[in-house]
Amino acid sequence: MDILKSFVVSRFPFTRGLGLLIACLALAATGCGETAKQYSGPVSQVTGKVLLASGKPLTSGRIIFLPQESGGMPATGDIGSDGGFTLKSPDGRDGAGPGTYKVRIEPAAELRAKKGKTAPPLPFPAIYTDEDGDTGLTATVKGEPTQVEFKLTPPAKGASKRSRLNDD
Repeated sequence: MDILKSFVVSRFPFTRGLGLLIACLALAATGCGETAKQYSGPVSQVTGKVLLASGKPLTSGRIIFLPQESGGMPATGDIGSDGGFTLKSPDGRDGAGPGTYKVRIEPAAELRAKKGKTAPPLPFPAIYTDEDGDTGLTATVKGEPTQVEFKLTPPAKGASKRSRLNDD
């Protein structure tokens, strides 16, 4: 058997590397360590409103609740013309699981720049669009229907460049 093995390795040296590659791919396919578990606990209805600094409603966009605790589940909702929203979980259930959330706002598509064009100014500071939810907005959802309201601060003077989003 050793003669056959040395013959194969000497004639086909790539087989050693191929075996290592296959082992690495198999390990990657099965994953290493823990995998994220889908939240399957109860959800509570969450509704609310997003208001601009003027007190007028933000009339379009999307609100995203990002869980601060591990094992939580994000939830999103479309912002309507009255500033109102209702959250939905990724698995299609109405509401969000109990916990504390960071909150971010995604502006409507018409407020994002198209390639080669400048975006119109956002009606709120760009900090509210932070992907990690480090916006200063938070919410707590308990095991009961929850109503929240977010009043966004005005954009800082001279911040027009920072208060634009570009999709490059």
